Amino acid sequence: MRKAIIVYSLLAVVLAATQVLAQQKYEVITVKGTEVQSRVVIVTIEATSAQFELQCNTNVSDCSALQLGSYVMVRLPKNWGSYVCANVEVYPTPTNPENLGQKLGDYCLIEK
Repeated sequence: MRKAIIVYSLLAVVLAATQVLAQQKYEVITVKGTEVQSRVVIVTIEATSAQFELQCNTNVSDCSALQLGSYVMVRLPKNWGSYVCANVEVYPTPTNPENLGQKLGDYCLIEK
């Protein structure tokens, strides 16, 4: 019985977290370039007329080198994500704003 309560509690936390992320606003970004240096993917992006870099480690499963083009980026709440920095998730440009689709990667957002 105690294990069932723990499992249901964890499930409730995961569902609440999913709802928080689903309510996040996204930003349209444009990928200007991608390179890999010493097992770190560096993606240069432009968002709201500012330049940023997205970085991720190639040994992390949600790290991918993005092609040039437009995407959407969701900034994650503090202390969320794989990295010790401002974490973001990147998705393809959605055709339906309520459904971002399959996540393309998790990144550390670095202001230039």
